[in-house]
Amino acid sequence: MFYTCFTTFKKSTAIILLTASFLLISCAGRSALRQEKINKTVTSGDFLSAVSMIKDNDNLYGRNEQFLYYFDIGVLYHYAGLFDSSTTYLMKAADVHDQLFARSITNEAAAIMTNDNMRPYRSKRYELVMLHLFTALNFKAQGRIDEALVESRRMQLHFDEWQRTDSRGRRYTSDGLFHLITSFAYQQVGESSNSLISLYKAVQAYQRGPVKLPPEVKGYAYNRFVRNDRADDTARLNISAPGQNTWPERRGSEIVLISYAGRGPVLKETAWSGTYIKDGLLVINHKGPDGKNETISMHAPPLPASEYEKANEGKPTRSGTTFHVKFALPTVKTFPSRTNNFSVLLEESGKRFNSVMVNDLDATTESYLQENLNTIVARTAVRVVLRTIAAERAKARVRTENPLANLMINLGTDVLSSQMERADVRGASVTPKTVHMTRIPVEPGVHNLVIDAHDRNGNVIEKKRFEDIAVRRGQKKYLFHHSFK
Repeated sequence: MFYTCFTTFKKSTAIILLTASFLLISCAGRSALRQEKINKTVTSGDFLSAVSMIKDNDNLYGRNEQFLYYFDIGVLYHYAGLFDSSTTYLMKAADVHDQLFARSITNEAAAIMTNDNMRPYRSKRYELVMLHLFTALNFKAQGRIDEALVESRRMQLHFDEWQRTDSRGRRYTSDGLFHLITSFAYQQVGESSNSLISLYKAVQAYQRGPVKLPPEVKGYAYNRFVRNDRADDTARLNISAPGQNTWPERRGSEIVLISYAGRGPVLKETAWSGTYIKDGLLVINHKGPDGKNETISMHAPPLPASEYEKANEGKPTRSGTTFHVKFALPTVKTFPSRTNNFSVLLEESGKRFNSVMVNDLDATTESYLQENLNTIVARTAVRVVLRTIAAERAKARVRTENPLANLMINLGTDVLSSQMERADVRGASVTPKTVHMTRIPVEPGVHNLVIDAHDRNGNVIEKKRFEDIAVRRGQKKYLFHHSFK
């Protein structure tokens, strides 16, 4: 009898372990694998080889990561200057996001019992902003301003929805750089009022978000509001007359250089452990890389309804039970970058223009994860507690008269339960660490630029020359540059 039960259990356990192993390799493992493989190629600037690597290697992305597959390829094509291809893939990623948002969730049950990697990946808010930003920039690079404004309106629908559901006004619901780019686009097509509205939203988003309002943008906004009889906006935004670091209002021809610096952040898994007390508290803690302990306490999530039904029937329940629980939570991993800023030499005039840092993906990602930490912890807590109860029941059902066999069963069940706990560390693999903007006023004609990437001490660590840039009267010409060192 014991042999039969134990053999059956071993077979079942083996099947589940194999399934769990597959999930771990196919979901969480893939994220680390592509971070390692793709970024080596991206750092060297060989973006098309990175695209080929993604398309040729089925192990890098799974069927639940279609958004990331299209998004990463779209960004790589953008870096490579192949704007049509980039837009095609970014729009496919947008379609995946829209479909997942619209249809019912079918994998929630599996995710509850295993981990969040079982669910289709639906992008984080800042990734969706970057998707529409890269798409709008693709159109601008091609001079298709109307299409760029369509992207702005599509993103504005998301901003509106996020703000509608953010009752406390504390979450990431808007983006300064996106509204700034939109403001320029409206200005290009002569819609001054809409341009000023977008500029207002840009300043407001910077003031409320994790990326500081650049002085150059602040001064530029102040001057435009005052000159267009909207001084009340400066009061509402609490911005004063600009200092020296201010972009002047430019109505003539201009080159706008967008520069990407460093490797963007990724998510990594950290292990937490603690105690779950039914009808009481959930207390979990973790030792960080600096050796300091971090503790999270929260109300214990409820047990399944079946436990309460048993209580109503006078049967024994788990109420009051204390569990030792093990958690896996995502944290942000950032990477140092030698590239600190950029300067641009306009060769015919000998004038040099400095870049302005307009987006910081490290700060945005860390802020976003912190905003959502309580939700992630609560969801993980429910999953871990439910799985712990299921494991206890499984052990009770196959318990034998043999203490050694019971020990093996308990160990096997605990190991399985522990191994199935994985944090969802999926995310975009090829975003930059920071985004910079340099505005260069020019006369209509053909121009040459020399772009220097600088480290923190002002030393030039990389140099590139752009030749024969044709700019029409009144045109804003968009160029792109990168230094991923």
